[in-house]
Amino acid sequence: MKIINEKYLDLMPFASDFRHAKPFPHIVLDNFLDQGFFDELCKVTGAERKSQSGRTFDTQHEKSKWISINDSLPDTLSQLIDALNADDWVDNLKRFSEIEELVSTQCGNSQLGNYHLMEPGGFLAPHVDHSSEPESGLPHVLNIILYLSETWEDAYGGSTTLYSRNGGQLVSEVKYRPNRAVIFMHTPYSFHCVEEIREDIPLPRKTLYVDYYSKSFNPYRNLVLPFPNKWFYHGTTFRLPHWYDYLRPKNYHYSKAMLRYQLSRIGF
Repeated sequence: MKIINEKYLDLMPFASDFRHAKPFPHIVLDNFLDQGFFDELCKVTGAERKSQSGRTFDTQHEKSKWISINDSLPDTLSQLIDALNADDWVDNLKRFSEIEELVSTQCGNSQLGNYHLMEPGGFLAPHVDHSSEPESGLPHVLNIILYLSETWEDAYGGSTTLYSRNGGQLVSEVKYRPNRAVIFMHTPYSFHCVEEIREDIPLPRKTLYVDYYSKSFNPYRNLVLPFPNKWFYHGTTFRLPHWYDYLRPKNYHYSKAMLRYQLSRIGF
């Protein structure tokens, strides 16, 4: 069975739109998966997470989110992950993004959690993802997010929103729609968020997340970006609504991550 829509097996026609998108390079691709494969995927990705292992996040800034880390995944979902890590697809992304020495990760679902669920009422505050591959330390430079819920309405919420370089200003919104993919360049300034989901909807927001890395520790050197093109180490870092939120004891984890981020940014 075909997995990826044939029109996306060569991404070069979309490269210019990707490079010039604001606030950082990204592209939205509808009907990303072959429709037959997507229909099959919807059958095997259950609406409930309670019978699965994984990791749950439920704070004011990461609400009602579950990821499949160290969890066994259905075969159809694993086939998709394998296709997105295959050499021919990675080569396609390399040409498209102009990121040199692009590679996939071998960590996969054991450490990074490819399959995500967000339940009604869920929300994810503006944040920038982890900067490096867990085992090799190679720079994290590109993401693809697939929207897997079989039905959805714009009124439900759940959009992916993209922010300015410090996470303070919303610049662009990608509506959550079935079988839509978002590919975006991951840099230390790629702040993004999941819009709050309405609490009265009948199904969760399902996504597949796959990330890519570079063998170069100066991966953006040939790219023109609207912010510094130097990579630096940081963990997943959240932009909280107000500066004084970082002083609250319950936000210690977020404060610590932001402090490390800022120290790395200025070279300490």
